Amino acid sequence: MRIRTAFLGAALIVTFGVTAAAAQQRRGESRESVPAPGMVAIGGSFGAAPSTEASFKAGPALTGNVEGYLTRRVSVRGQVSGAWWDITGRGFTGTVQPVAFDGNVVYNFEGGRVHPFLTGGVGLYHYRFAENASRGSANVAGANVGGGFEYFVHRHATATAEVLFHDTKAPIQSPATTYNSSSYWTFTVGMKRYF
Repeated sequence: MRIRTAFLGAALIVTFGVTAAAAQQRRGESRESVPAPGMVAIGGSFGAAPSTEASFKAGPALTGNVEGYLTRRVSVRGQVSGAWWDITGRGFTGTVQPVAFDGNVVYNFEGGRVHPFLTGGVGLYHYRFAENASRGSANVAGANVGGGFEYFVHRHATATAEVLFHDTKAPIQSPATTYNSSSYWTFTVGMKRYF
């Protein structure tokens, strides 16, 4: 129930944010290209995070990012994301919560109001385990690759959609067991604001 409530709350925030950005009309706003070198963008998104580990049931994902533009098409992005999975088929109950701290390079293809993009980078993946009464955590290094698109609802605001594969290539040890895979996907939608 908590997950559904959080999911609904995130959907409402994005919906109201996109509506407000679309309705906003700025006077005296310059007509330079967006994005432009030196601009910064802040974004947030939510969605789903299926894992490649059979013991983890797909759950919700939340992401926040800050992006700096080196050119109109190339940016660097710092991203923090989290997911929530239930453990199944292991003879015990529990949850796993991966938190990723990623640094990426993003290349966007300008297409008017729609900007498709590709991205890739590296990061640190922190897994928190709650298995029956035991608690623990594990850290692994990894990489991510993916893409998506932005749709400009306003000159400095976009609706976003993104797919990322987080590849950690490592089993992870929890207090109760070893999981064979720690890699996962994220499918998210959200908003981004340019400054």
